[in-house]
Amino acid sequence: MRAVTGSRRAAIFAALLPALLLAGGCAAARYALHGEEARTASGFFAAAGAVPFPVVASFSGSAEISGRTVPFVAGVNSRAPDRETVGLYDPLGRAVLFLYNAGGELSLMRGPAADEVLTGDLRRVPREQVVLRADGFSLGRVLAGAPGFAVTDGSPGRTGDGAWVLADGPQTLFTDPARRLLARAEYEIAGKRVAVSYPGREGSGPPRTVTIEVRGAKMTLRRDAE
Repeated sequence: MRAVTGSRRAAIFAALLPALLLAGGCAAARYALHGEEARTASGFFAAAGAVPFPVVASFSGSAEISGRTVPFVAGVNSRAPDRETVGLYDPLGRAVLFLYNAGGELSLMRGPAADEVLTGDLRRVPREQVVLRADGFSLGRVLAGAPGFAVTDGSPGRTGDGAWVLADGPQTLFTDPARRLLARAEYEIAGKRVAVSYPGREGSGPPRTVTIEVRGAKMTLRRDAE
């Protein structure tokens, strides 16, 4: 058997690399868009952010935290992108957590039932108010199925399955493969990665289901009928 030369070894490795990446579960490749398709994709994502305020809705759902599933109900009252309140309650209606958005500051506060309901990692939520900087981020837009930040620029691309993707500062947005609607998004907020998806979404209106994942915890919200 002949020894494999350095150049031939490099060629073999280059041929195997795509298969190794796929086998390792790496993210799908993204291809930069140019010309008319780039303009169309950028316009799509910009238009996806057109949400009429106020946004007022209620949800039922569950949170998967530290191996335990916790049921809850939630309500959002978003008078404007920078004036928002989200409340999380246990099934009996007792307040557990409140999340406020005021002028780009996200504030997390415990409710009266927090000590009894919070488990696992959530027990570490401080008793005093926690404030995170998130200039321009809107909880109401996210729950309405729109980009959390206003789309200002960004680099449009296309994934291997045909979906459009836009990398726009602290957010990365993805359409479904048919490019009909916003299917999921990833956000960087105060150094934390927040992943949002809209499983089963069928139209451009508010999605019936929203999933939010951050630091291993997953929350599923199902919009109540209005």
